[in-house]
Amino acid sequence: PSLPPGPPEQPAPPMPTPTEPSLPPGPPEPPAPPNGQPLPTAAELGISEEEYQRILRDVRRRQGIVEPPPAPTAPPGRGRRQGWLLWAVLALVAAIAVPLASPDDPEPAHAFVATVDGRPVTYTSCRPIRVAVYPAGGPANAEELVVQAVARMRHATGLDIVVTGVFGGNAANWGFEAAPVHPDDPISVSWQDGEAIAQLTDDIAGLGGSRVVEGRNGTQHLVAGTIALSRDYYGELEERGDDEKALAVLLHEFGHVFGLDHVDSRGELMHPTLGRRTSFGPGDLEGLRELGRGPCH
Repeated sequence: PSLPPGPPEQPAPPMPTPTEPSLPPGPPEPPAPPNGQPLPTAAELGISEEEYQRILRDVRRRQGIVEPPPAPTAPPGRGRRQGWLLWAVLALVAAIAVPLASPDDPEPAHAFVATVDGRPVTYTSCRPIRVAVYPAGGPANAEELVVQAVARMRHATGLDIVVTGVFGGNAANWGFEAAPVHPDDPISVSWQDGEAIAQLTDDIAGLGGSRVVEGRNGTQHLVAGTIALSRDYYGELEERGDDEKALAVLLHEFGHVFGLDHVDSRGELMHPTLGRRTSFGPGDLEGLRELGRGPCH
């Protein structure tokens, strides 16, 4: 998951299968926070039980508590095995995502959503990667924000990422559904709400993830990424004129789309809660460089 909403002047706290894995039977004991105090309940935090369990799973993962992975959805399509890479969210409230590192942590940190033999699963490095913008419900400068984010991703990864245009309606994979996709489908960026995507609750700023495709030679790579941003949150940012934070959320989700996972260091933009950092940190950039050096598919 991703950052908590706090006051505008304070750091705010809280893919890849955009179908969130359900909690397996017999879950481990809830993780204990660093201060040894009991964890607050979902009711005390003012969030749903589903969101509470999701945050617990994220905290367990950071503490090294391993849970059995869910069975992936893998509809057949075009001779390749497909499944959603675990998607991730950017949260706006701290909830129980207790920071495990100082904001001034000097050690760069990055993590990958999926790896094979120690190497990250990536997009192709030898062909253009297209991005399509679906601005309905988004801010007036939706296209401009995506263009800025793509320029930063190109610089950070070295990949040929291009914005192909602005479109009406919805992309085929806008809601993280397990519908068949073509490897050449563009990354879609759209603005949604909780009625369209249940995971976009009041404390979630965005969702991001990519589809994992296994080719005939057994090589896995990423295709057809999806970013869904909160209409309500971006409406608030537009009213405040906070383009910096609007771009930061979009960059965070692009990080997930291209294969970065959450990290505990608040010195990185890929921390799961939105704080003062609004650009990629040193660890983020290190990870993005590696993701840009994947094989040609």
